[in-house]
Amino acid sequence: MTDQLPLTSSRSTTRIVHVDPNKVRLSPLNPRAQTPHSSESVAALAAEIHEVGQINDAHGEAAKDGVIELLAGSRRREACIVAGTELRIRVHPDLTRDAAIGIAYRDDREALPVSLWDLSAGWSRMLGDGVVKTEAALAKVVGVDKSTMNRGLAFQKAPSQILDAFADRRAISFTQWTELAPLIENEDTCARLVERAGLIVGKGYAATRVAAELKAAAANKAEIKAIEVRNRHDKVIAVIQPDHRGGFTIKVKPLAEAHPSYRLEFAKLIHDRFVEVIKTWFDREA
Repeated sequence: MTDQLPLTSSRSTTRIVHVDPNKVRLSPLNPRAQTPHSSESVAALAAEIHEVGQINDAHGEAAKDGVIELLAGSRRREACIVAGTELRIRVHPDLTRDAAIGIAYRDDREALPVSLWDLSAGWSRMLGDGVVKTEAALAKVVGVDKSTMNRGLAFQKAPSQILDAFADRRAISFTQWTELAPLIENEDTCARLVERAGLIVGKGYAATRVAAELKAAAANKAEIKAIEVRNRHDKVIAVIQPDHRGGFTIKVKPLAEAHPSYRLEFAKLIHDRFVEVIKTWFDREA
């Protein structure tokens, strides 16, 4: 838990308040204004707050009706509700629009990083609502280059069939999206991506796996199916997943409860099956 990055607003002009977290709301400028946190992340922070108190301030400003709107600290607010404690907020008076956006989008090293999906959703809302008039002006205010801004806004407009292939859109990294964006912009490769996405949607693949599948589809490579390893009772004990680069991932079912003799037997079965795969895999047509 490192210190927060300094804010442009002088602390001498702010005040600290302790309030019921149910009596504040998120600012429309908050990048997570419309995206709930996972229950696991909230529970973890709530346990920390219950144990040692709130380490870092939330940041907000008073709205016209007097209610405090949080520019930063949405997860802290939810965690305080769970922990049954008041929320400590540093209230900033008389903020300019740009200063408020700067606080909402600053890089908090101790906070849960804001995903590209949440960031780009916030950028899209601000442009759509006319809070900031141009992409160039918004990029400057939130501290990104125009290329990143363009990619992020395109992310929000990507075909839903492709986005739905990801179990959690917030898990998509900027690097993954940068590689996929040009493929989506191309009519031919986009059609292949949509087709492959339809095959893997709902399978719960990690974002890295989904991105790899989609890039393989763009290269017109066939889907590579996982190879199951079964024991003598026909139960799956491991899965061998080849990739398009000639690598293999072996996922073994939990063996903690198994007798040592069964672990050795399973290890031999997995080894033998993997050897069989290796013998023939690279002789198959690409």
